[in-house]
Amino acid sequence: MGYYDEVIEEIRTALKHGDLEEAGYLLKKEFSMPYIPKDAEESLKELEKELNYRQSEKKEPTEVSLEKLLNMLRGKPQSQLRAADLLCERNLRAIAEEIRTWLSKDPLPEAAAIIMEGLAEQEVAEEFVYTKDGVEYTFFGDALTPVFRSEGFLDAWQRLQKHYMKEPSMKELAKTILIGKCFMALPVSYEKEEGEMLFEEVRSELEEAMNANWKEKTRQGS
Repeated sequence: MGYYDEVIEEIRTALKHGDLEEAGYLLKKEFSMPYIPKDAEESLKELEKELNYRQSEKKEPTEVSLEKLLNMLRGKPQSQLRAADLLCERNLRAIAEEIRTWLSKDPLPEAAAIIMEGLAEQEVAEEFVYTKDGVEYTFFGDALTPVFRSEGFLDAWQRLQKHYMKEPSMKELAKTILIGKCFMALPVSYEKEEGEMLFEEVRSELEEAMNANWKEKTRQGS
């Protein structure tokens, strides 16, 4: 059984057992990849439709209580991601202490990145300690630079647009990788002089992924 067969089976099992959060997390993870084989992509899209239908059946009220969101923030990966998104629409200053505690306990990196971006956007003048893989990062929310305004991101994106000018699909995949790398680097942001290095990392990662996929398709066709 190949990698995508295993992933698809895992998502189907999660849906079968009603674990919509786990199914959603797995789907989001796969759709964030720079390239997905066409047959696997079709299967994943069908599973995404089923997930959306199942979620619509048990849709929660539009307004989720703050207490529930904070509980979700401490839950499973998909719950953390959803809670982080919704909390960033609220006043993060009012829950700075709860966020401080959560960030210190090595939370899901993707959710932590969303919250840190929110702290930067709202310029929350509080000190936080973010623990990631056992390493502590101390930062002030109002001293963080939002990803889309960081000079390193802007410089790398300008280079990628020029490099993939004649390949729109590759340019969009490169942008996805670039955004992911910059978000996952938070609370550290890339400086302008790091833009070229960041560009090279994204270009190399994308081309390696495309080459690996080509080799896999060639192997399967032989």
